[in-house]
Amino acid sequence: AGIILGPSLLGQIRGYMAMFFPISAKINLQTFSNIGFFMHLFLLGLRIDASILRKAGSKALIIGTASYAFPFSLGNLTVLLLKNTFELSPEVSHCIHTVISLNAMTSFPVTTTVLAELNILNSDLGRLATNCSIVCEAFSWIIALLFRMFLQDGTLATVWSFAWITVLLLSIFFICRPLIIWLTQKRSVSVDKTNDIPFFPIIMVLFVISLGSEVLGVHAAFGAFWLGVSLPDGPPLGTGLTTKLEMFATSLMLPCFIAISGIQTNFLKIEKSQVKVIEAVILITYTCKFLGTAAASVYCKIQIGDAISLALLMCCQGVIEIYTSVMWKDEK
Repeated sequence: AGIILGPSLLGQIRGYMAMFFPISAKINLQTFSNIGFFMHLFLLGLRIDASILRKAGSKALIIGTASYAFPFSLGNLTVLLLKNTFELSPEVSHCIHTVISLNAMTSFPVTTTVLAELNILNSDLGRLATNCSIVCEAFSWIIALLFRMFLQDGTLATVWSFAWITVLLLSIFFICRPLIIWLTQKRSVSVDKTNDIPFFPIIMVLFVISLGSEVLGVHAAFGAFWLGVSLPDGPPLGTGLTTKLEMFATSLMLPCFIAISGIQTNFLKIEKSQVKVIEAVILITYTCKFLGTAAASVYCKIQIGDAISLALLMCCQGVIEIYTSVMWKDEK
């Protein structure tokens, strides 16, 4: 719907974008959709059993590392070969490494979303896929920090950025989590209802954490997601928040976010001469990711059927990749 309403189709009509999507309206819609996005990730974090995160073993480390290292290294090697064979435009040369990094990454929230929709989140395969995605995403963060260190901000700025992110996570788990649990227990006692929760104080904490994430240079959804992970997933807290926010955040505001992302996309600006090069790089990256994950799984003595299923799960992308692409486009 967003692509149809955007500059790719209806936006080609003269005066259409200025009439229906003026700059002021775009800002309001983006704000509304971003709130829905980080609320959706907060709810996703609530569904995750945090004890799973402490049980990542050697299998998850090997498979998660291979799932990122194979596509990232071979994808960049392919680009080097293409640069020696074809003349790439400056825009493609500048962004192609970012495309490889995005396709090599496996987002932990996206993986858990897929697993939850398939009802295998708490199965053996689901737990392994969850842990592998954590390792894979951790590698993508490390690579991103190293690139910032050597290409942009310098060592000191990167170290400070990493330190503040660590402080944010520690604050979530050791300050916000106990505070919310204490407020919930106090609320249950005061109103004599075990299933009652302090909804508005929790929402205020959520917005403060999301704002703090933006101030520190990471996505608002980053803090919201880990706040959700830190909280108990059962009743009364997890169940109560999911009941109150599910319809509003996931069914109403998240589709708005995806539609806005489509409105910001203009397929007519794609250079046809460079499309084949980009498609080839993406295809090679995904193939390497699938084969690398499957090979590492077989090496860890996982059955071939489960290895293929795990490789397919690690290749899934979703709303996080949409958000990352939009963010990079805005930064450009």
